[in-house]
Amino acid sequence: MTNELTEEEFKNTFDNRMINVTDSAEPILDIWPYVRQLNEQGIIADSTLNGELVEYVYRTNASTFDHVLLCGLRSNKYVVMVIDLSSCSITGHYLLDLNSEYGI
Repeated sequence: MTNELTEEEFKNTFDNRMINVTDSAEPILDIWPYVRQLNEQGIIADSTLNGELVEYVYRTNASTFDHVLLCGLRSNKYVVMVIDLSSCSITGHYLLDLNSEYGI
């Protein structure tokens, strides 16, 4: 079962500084069963699931959460999976639209 986070829940997983750890992060759990569910719900493209494509990984400065960004179905839209590093579990996901959020 997937858990779509509200904007408030998502923002509560941020730190004062988010660190790009895309090149150095090691997987602490298998996210792909969750991503498969997102794909079945029409949120993630087949190519992202089948290629196990992760765009970026950002970690909170305190190393409490990872934000794993997966390409959404449209340009500048991402599905952000929030990973709780202390419990090694998926907190949920948030649909991030950079166009509306940041005017990109």
